Amino acid sequence: MDDDRAPICPTCGVTMLPADLSGFDRQDADWVCIECEESGDAD
Repeated sequence: MDDDRAPICPTCGVTMLPADLSGFDRQDADWVCIECEESGDAD
């Protein structure tokens, strides 16, 4: 696996984005799933 790639969300299968792009304050994570944030499935 290529370490330069973003991880895939285990919940919905969408490519995750850097946490600083999140609309929420996510200092506990390096990556977030914007799709799950939009749908309300995020933790």
